[in-house]
Amino acid sequence: MFKSISKIFYFVYLPMAFLTLFTVYCLFTGIIPLYYLFGTLIMWTLVSGLGIACGYHRVFSHRTHKLPVWKENIILFFATFAGEGSSIFWTALHRGYHHPYADTERDLHSPVVYGSWHAYMGWLIQITENNVTVNVKYAVDLLRKPNHVWFHKQYLRILWGVPLLICLINWQLAFTCFFMVTFIGMTQDNLVNVLGHTKAFFGYRNFDTNDNSQNNIPLAYLTWGQGWHNNHHKSPASYDFGSGISGKWWEFDTCRLFLPFIK
Repeated sequence: MFKSISKIFYFVYLPMAFLTLFTVYCLFTGIIPLYYLFGTLIMWTLVSGLGIACGYHRVFSHRTHKLPVWKENIILFFATFAGEGSSIFWTALHRGYHHPYADTERDLHSPVVYGSWHAYMGWLIQITENNVTVNVKYAVDLLRKPNHVWFHKQYLRILWGVPLLICLINWQLAFTCFFMVTFIGMTQDNLVNVLGHTKAFFGYRNFDTNDNSQNNIPLAYLTWGQGWHNNHHKSPASYDFGSGISGKWWEFDTCRLFLPFIK
């Protein structure tokens, strides 16, 4: 019934990369006024922060909170524009392949086993219906929820349809608040795959876990706490990836800002 999000590199990453380059050109040349970047910041907060880091990762994959359907739908809508697949795909990949087999051959995006390029993007190129299919049985709880199933089926229609409709009203808004935000979202979380398991660029460990997970201060503050990765692998069920696990005050998990919404 369900298939993995195949060829996402060709249908999402590449076109979003070209559209982002065009957007940056328009911003530098004045075709798009710089004040549109305020919209980019707001959408990045909703998409990468509330949608992925809070919703997909903490709430859905690790079940840190139980939300009413209307709150789930808000998260599912915004998370779609991160370009990282549906909640079912994301959760199945994270639960079934990353955490139980981190930095082994069964971890589909481990830089330790397969190298940095593979962890950043190569793994997405290889996931097709005929190659490395992500088994959605690892997200069986989400498969039982009609809203998650609907967003899973409509994923690409929402991802492209909403910004294309907005283009008819204001193309500058669509490019800065959707296309560019999607590329930023994909880039930052793929960098977590790489730097979250590589001792480079300020990487360090608080805990001796059974993997190569690393904390990374700059990455953590740029990815809504996802860069406190060693802490997270120590206590996956904790909503707070930062000081709530380590006790170090400077490891602030910015996803705590969304707690008033999800509680």
